[in-house]
Amino acid sequence: MKKRVLITLIAFFIPWIVQAQQVPSGPQSLSLEEAIRFAVEHNKELQTSQMDIELRDAMITEAISQGLPQINGTLDYSTNFRHKMSMPGSTQTTTLEDQSTASLSVSQLLFSGQWIIGLQTSKIAKSITTQQVGITEQDIKETVYNSYYTILVSERLTETVKQNLDNMSEIETHTTNMYKAGTAEVTDVDQIKITVGLLKNSLLAMERTIDVNYNLLRLQLGLQAGTQIHLTDNLNDFLHEDNFLKLSLQDFDINKNTQYQLMQTQEDLQKKMVVLKKMAYTPTLSARYGYTHRLIEPSLDFSPKHSATITMNIPVFSGLQRKAQLDQEKISLEQSTLTKSFLEDQLFLQEEQLKFTLKNTLEDYNLQKENIRVAKKVLENYQHKYNAGVVSSLDLTQANNNYLQAENNYTSACLNLLQSQTQLEKLYNELK
Repeated sequence: MKKRVLITLIAFFIPWIVQAQQVPSGPQSLSLEEAIRFAVEHNKELQTSQMDIELRDAMITEAISQGLPQINGTLDYSTNFRHKMSMPGSTQTTTLEDQSTASLSVSQLLFSGQWIIGLQTSKIAKSITTQQVGITEQDIKETVYNSYYTILVSERLTETVKQNLDNMSEIETHTTNMYKAGTAEVTDVDQIKITVGLLKNSLLAMERTIDVNYNLLRLQLGLQAGTQIHLTDNLNDFLHEDNFLKLSLQDFDINKNTQYQLMQTQEDLQKKMVVLKKMAYTPTLSARYGYTHRLIEPSLDFSPKHSATITMNIPVFSGLQRKAQLDQEKISLEQSTLTKSFLEDQLFLQEEQLKFTLKNTLEDYNLQKENIRVAKKVLENYQHKYNAGVVSSLDLTQANNNYLQAENNYTSACLNLLQSQTQLEKLYNELK
């Protein structure tokens, strides 16, 4: 009865367990922080990379097993088909009987310098794999940051173009009525129509671009194609000047950089490889115990049931092979040390360049923000003058184009600023 109840409960909960393991397929409302967590959990590239850690764990287990007791059993049966044999000069014959034995052997590695260092080396190799997974995670975070920012700035510019299109459509209607009343030229109507048509085409192109960026974000998050995504953060939430200034003045702790950490671990691994080759000169000590039981005992049996052996393998001369291998690992260690030093110089240079870029993009952002204010003020002024018949439609459309160009420049400045911030935070290993 209890067994039936247990089976029923398992059958009831299995669909819920399977559903919990699947990637959510419904609409997703995500802040930037939530998008990052979602990508870390469901990104397929990262999941594949994380499996390398499990692979390293299995390899460490394999390395450990070489130093554990090795137990083997054998069972054999032999027959000579009742063969009869006689001694020379004798008429007496002896029948060879069938034989069957069962044996058990236990061997144990008592000391091996190469095994001890090899085990340490395999654990360092796992640390390298873990750090490589961390680097992959940082790369995915950066792409999610950039995709999220790109969608926000694109949607902001799209909304601006929509509002401008509505405004110019009203002006087109007003100009058409003025033309019908005889107070405007047909060229004014045509000029405004051209502007409205261009705005509609631009709007369609921008909406397609946003769709492409959403598809890219879905791929990065590990979501199915067509899954609806709503970004809950506002662009202005990320455009606080104090944050950019604080980041541009921050000191660089190179030991926190993921690339530098990986290089340090690779250098440690190479040091162990040198020790590993040195251990090739040390003896290896092992022990073996065997037990044999005759299942079919012959009439005469002088073989012992128990046996034990201790073996010391002493390397004497290998034709300079071990020395050559040790020299190779020493050279590789020197290369690793130089590579780490070169990487350190590169990272400090990269930090200076990224800080320089961040300061430049911040200045450009402030400039373009002011340009929008001026261009919008000029456009509103021209609209009043156009309605009063003081300026032509050509002047109005030119002012409108200047305003849209200012909005486009501001959008690019926002994206460049946020991407510069992301690159510097990635260098500092501070991507949330």
